[in-house]
Amino acid sequence: MKKIQKLIIGGGGMLLPFVALAQTGTFGTLVNKIQTTINRIIPVIIGITVLVFLWGVANYVMSAGDEEKRKEARQFIIWGLVGLVIMVGIWGLINVFVDALGLGTGGSQITPPTVNFGQ
Repeated sequence: MKKIQKLIIGGGGMLLPFVALAQTGTFGTLVNKIQTTINRIIPVIIGITVLVFLWGVANYVMSAGDEEKRKEARQFIIWGLVGLVIMVGIWGLINVFVDALGLGTGGSQITPPTVNFGQ
């Protein structure tokens, strides 16, 4: 639980520059910058999970006689697939969120209403 709290606090701290930029731009530009950052990071993480999966497959094939090494390789395969599914799911959810709010490229900006006091 402490590790999760540290991860959340650290992740929140990394988002502080985006919050500072929000004062000069609109909410849409903030979301677009976050989306751009995530779209750059996710392919790297997906690549790492594919490498973990392939490492597990290679170790599974190479350790045909040792059952203990096969169990360890099987765990690499499982965790590689779990990581891949989670990252593709997160990437899809973020894109659905951005598309649903119209915050993608060419999206409209939300403007606050103006009040006319009897001119």
